[in-house]
Amino acid sequence: MQDYQSAIQKLCSLEFFGIKLGLQNLAELLSLLGNPQNSLKFIHVAGTNGKGSVCAILSKTLEKSGFNVGFFSSPHLVTIRERFRFNSKGISESELAAIINELWPLIDELYKKDIKITFFEATVAIALIYFKRRECDFVVWETGMGGRLDGTNIVNPIVTAITTINYDHQQYLGNTLEDIAFEKAGIIKMGIPLFVGKILKNPLNVIKKRAAELNSKVFCFDENLLSFREPGNRGMNNWRFSVNNEHNPKVYELSLPGEFQERNMILAYSILKYLSMQCSFDLTLALLVLKEIKWHARCQTLPDGKILDGAHNQEGVNALVSSIKESFSDSKFTVIFGCLAERNPKEIILKLSEVAERFIFTPIKTSRKSYEPLKIVELMRSDKAFTTEAFVVNSSKEALAMAGNSKTLIAGSLYMAGEILSQYYTEDDITII
Repeated sequence: MQDYQSAIQKLCSLEFFGIKLGLQNLAELLSLLGNPQNSLKFIHVAGTNGKGSVCAILSKTLEKSGFNVGFFSSPHLVTIRERFRFNSKGISESELAAIINELWPLIDELYKKDIKITFFEATVAIALIYFKRRECDFVVWETGMGGRLDGTNIVNPIVTAITTINYDHQQYLGNTLEDIAFEKAGIIKMGIPLFVGKILKNPLNVIKKRAAELNSKVFCFDENLLSFREPGNRGMNNWRFSVNNEHNPKVYELSLPGEFQERNMILAYSILKYLSMQCSFDLTLALLVLKEIKWHARCQTLPDGKILDGAHNQEGVNALVSSIKESFSDSKFTVIFGCLAERNPKEIILKLSEVAERFIFTPIKTSRKSYEPLKIVELMRSDKAFTTEAFVVNSSKEALAMAGNSKTLIAGSLYMAGEILSQYYTEDDITII
C-alpha cells in the first residue's frame, strides 16, 4: 500500500507540467519502451460527448465475445485505476505501482534532456505497457481532449470513431464547431474505416473532407439500425432495443439510462457489426451482456435516490435536462452544482434552472482550480432570468447533507461526480464496468 501511494504521488507530480498538446515528447518516451503500441489493435474513439459510454459498450461486448480487451479512459472519477481496465476490471494497485516505478527512470532521463512528460502522457504510456503485457486482442482507446494533438493519437488503430461535435475546451480546440471537428478528425488514419455519430452538417463535412483525403471509408450514423422500445424510456429507465432487418430479432437491454444512450448504442452497434464481420464472432449473443454494464455518473440513480450526471458542457446538460423532464414531468429538484474555474457556467446553470427548485453551489477538490461558489452566485444574480434560490457550501459532503432527502440532481463536473461517488461506493466498485 505504501509503495502504491508513493508511486501515485510521483505520477501526480507530473501535473505540475499542465496540459501540453503534441506527440513528440510521448513518442520519445515510447521509443525508449520499444513502442509497445505497435503490437496492439486499437479502436480509437473521439468526440465531445458520449465517447466514454460508447467505449464502455464496445469493451463489455467484445469481452463477452471471448476477446481479451483493454480499455483506456479519462478522466477518472474516484481512482486512477479506472483509466486502465482489462476485461472490465481496473488495474490492481500492485500492478500500477510496478509499472510507474519501472517507467520513472525513463521519465527522469528525459527530464534531464528538457523533455518534460506530462501526467496524461505518462498515463498513456502506462496503459500501453499494461495492455501489451496482458496480450490484449483489442484496446478500446478513448481520446483525452480533441484528437489531432492528443496523446492517444500516438497509435495506429484498426477502427476510428467520432461520437459528437459540440462546444467544449474551446481554449485548446477552437471557437467554432468546424475548428473542433478538424481537431477531432485528427484521429482519422490512412485507409482506416471511420464511424461517426449524429453530427451537424458543417462539422460533419469537415470530418468527411479529412476522411476523403486519407481514403478512409466513412460509416455515417444510421438511426434505422436499431429500434428502441417503450416510448417513456428516454429518461431514467434502461433502454430496450432490437436490431432491424434481423431474422427473429431478439430484444436486448442496455442498462445505461439517459437520452444520449440511444445514439451511443447505435454508434457502438455499427462498430461492433463491422468488427464481427472482420473477426467472426456472434454479436447477437454478445449484446446480451449489456444488461449488466455499469458506467458511473451518467444519469445514475444513487442508492438514496439522488441522480448524478457528469454533464459539464451545454450539449451534455441539454440532454440531461431533457432526460429529467421525460421521467419526472413537472417535478423540481435541489440541484447541486460545481465546476472548474476554466468553465463559463452561466448558460449551463440557466438550463438546469428549468428543473431546479433551488441550487447548492459547491467547490471541487482537485489539482485544477475550482470555480468559487460565491462567484457563481454573483454571476447568476447579474442575470434577471435567474430567479432560483441559491445556497453556498464548502464541500460536496456539506451539499449532500443540505440536500437531505429532497429530490436531488447533481451535475456540473466529472471531478465533482467523483467526489460524490466516493461517498457511496468503494474504489473497486467504480473500476468495474
